[in-house]
Formats: sequence, structure tokens, C-alpha cells
Amino acid sequence: MTTTRNRPRWARCATTLTGLLVVPALAAGCAQDPDDTGAGDDTSASGDTSAGDDTSAGDNGGPTADGGGGTAPLVDPACPEELTAQQLGAAVDYAPADVDGDGTEDTMSIGTVTGGAAGCSAALVVTTDDSTAVAALPGLEIVPPRAFVPGGAATIDGQAVIAAPRSFSPRGGGEVGLFTLQDGALVPLEDQSGKPWTIFATVDDGGGVPQGIGCADDGLTHTTTSQNGFDGPVHLTTTHYTLDGTTVVKDGQEHQTVTEGGSALGSQGLSIFADC
Repeated sequence: MTTTRNRPRWARCATTLTGLLVVPALAAGCAQDPDDTGAGDDTSASGDTSAGDDTSAGDNGGPTADGGGGTAPLVDPACPEELTAQQLGAAVDYAPADVDGDGTEDTMSIGTVTGGAAGCSAALVVTTDDSTAVAALPGLEIVPPRAFVPGGAATIDGQAVIAAPRSFSPRGGGEVGLFTLQDGALVPLEDQSGKPWTIFATVDDGGGVPQGIGCADDGLTHTTTSQNGFDGPVHLTTTHYTLDGTTVVKDGQEHQTVTEGGSALGSQGLSIFADC
């Protein structure tokens, strides 16, 4: 402190968002259990092409991103080989963070891919001292405002996790997913059903409820809020997860009632890794 796609989740959530708590710009919506979200697995960083250093195995005999047999491409096979952050269009850079665990800060960027195929219309690029790792974001046809995903990376139980948008609509909503480095490859974290773990978020303040992704007790948390009317108490639901490699495992949930929604999740509607 990664999708050609089905109909954007913001469209499915539009009715639900109407009349909910009005929050500042960047408010996030739908308060949906992340276990039921996720948009396919076509951004999974597995395949049979490779680029980068010798952690990539072009002979199909090296380690995969999840430690099995096969290849472990540093550049997502859907993207052009040797894609770098300098080649991204409309790029957004996150604050540097140590993603590969070598004690030095790495850079993280998202942006569109000029000339990229449908499977790599945009990409998340992590540049370390040793290599460049790329994950395709096919559901991200345009790069959202920088503030759509405040923050960028956090270390959760010793594992670096990166938050990045997986889809976005010019109407102001999309999905935020999590990624991590495994054997030099940048891969999405998945829920227990094998789908990328995501939350749906909005950047407009005309609907949507505040929510946040954070850290607690050596795990990952996702907090959502609800409110009865504009003056009623705010109810928080915090779901706790642990990381099992690249799998996000739900292991608990708690509920809390507060009087001020902003004091519980910060001043922004979408909070990413604020407590990590």
C-alpha cells in the first residue's frame, strides 16, 4: 500500500446507487460483497510468451506466476513484448513503493497502450531495479482521474499488493482490483472462486456510499457503509481477508454504527490503504 469485458458494473449498479449517502468526489458505490464481484479472468498474467530477465521461461519449463509448471512472463502475453511505462499514454504514476521487497522503491504506472490489441487496451506497469512487469487491463479503455484510486501499494503480511482500476466508464464508475508480483510476473489477486477480486467504485458524489480497502491484523480489509436517510446513523461493515499466495480468503466480518461517515473512512468516498 488487473479485462474485453461484459457490460460495465457501474451500469448494473446505477439503480442501487440512487438515493444513497451523498459523499465527496471519489465516492464508491454498490456496497457489494467482493466475493460476488469480479470480471472474468482474461487479464491473468499467464501464457506462453515472455520478455525480461531470466525469471521468464520461454521454453515452457520455468515457474509460473503461481508456482506451477509452464511459463512466467514478465510482460502480460496480451501486451506488446517489452512494454515499458514510458510507452503508456495518458499515464498516471502512483507514489513509489517497494513492490519486489529488495528494500528500494519501485515505480507503478497505469496508462493506455498505443497500438495495443483489445486484450491490452491499457496496462499496469511496475518498474523495479531489475526488470519491468506488466499486467493487461483490457477493461480500462480510458484512464480514470488520478484520484479514482488514491494510494497505490501496501505490504500486507509481508506481501506487496497494488490497487489499480480494472475498468472505468466516463460516466464515473468502474472496478478496482488488486495485483501482486509472483516469480517476477504481475498477476491479479483472485477470490476463492478463481475470479479477480474487485470492488465497484464511483467518482461522482450523486449516489454511491463511502468504502475503503485497508489493512488490519496481518490481512486485508474492505469496509462499506450504509445510512438511513441523510441524518441517520452510519453503519459500517468491515470484511476481513487473508492472503494465500494470490488468493484472497474471507475469514471474518464485523459491524459498527457511527455518527459520522467521514470520520470512519476519511474525507474521501474511496479510501485505499489509508491505514496500511
